Amino acid sequence: MIRIVSWNVLADAYVRREYYPHTPPEVFERARRRKRVADRIVSFADAEVICLQEADSALFALVQEKLPDSSGRLFRKRGRGEGCAIFVRQALTTEPEWRELAFSDLSGHVALGLTFAGVTVVTTHLKWQPDGTAPESHAGRLQLAEILDAWPSGTRVVCGDFNAGPESEVLALATARGLEDAYASLTGAYTCNANGERKRIDFVLHTPDVAARPSPLPPIEDDTPLPSALEPSDHLPIDVRLEKR
Repeated sequence: MIRIVSWNVLADAYVRREYYPHTPPEVFERARRRKRVADRIVSFADAEVICLQEADSALFALVQEKLPDSSGRLFRKRGRGEGCAIFVRQALTTEPEWRELAFSDLSGHVALGLTFAGVTVVTTHLKWQPDGTAPESHAGRLQLAEILDAWPSGTRVVCGDFNAGPESEVLALATARGLEDAYASLTGAYTCNANGERKRIDFVLHTPDVAARPSPLPPIEDDTPLPSALEPSDHLPIDVRLEKR
């Protein structure tokens, strides 16, 4: 069994007070919030793989220091100070095979993959597109297609912030390409409430040769403060255990 945690940690560069009207100002003090994010990540230390989105160099270095038994890599978005990161426990693999993918659309968005023992885990932060965007021009859908083409076989897990919901063109492509949504069985599970609307846009997708056991998420409403004194990001971390069928 492998435990995988995925979390959009909210880069400091994207913090705007007006975006988070329910959040007390002191929550955004940078050094304090960075430490709280790092401590939360360390609380997942028994997970074999931890995937992060919107991680910057300062947070990555702090987590690396706090997880000495893990190997990590950060792949920043083109032209940005933040990107995708993966930490993998050294007890699982001492020679991880890393691969970085910068999407061909020149959006700057990226994916980071890790392969070990026939299993590939990819983390990404897909580009947002408005509802109703045609499938053939939907940037997030095209980016997911690039990921699946880059890692076409074997046991695969693709996780991250997809900026799209379960009924989107992005998830329709995942289903068409044979991937399963680890949280599909949990009704009422939401991962953020951007723009005053609770939604699930963070995913762990997996090939059908593994079975998923997702951990429940704390309930959030449209006006639940995120970030908050309890949750240091505007997204909730998602936590899944996978085992071979």
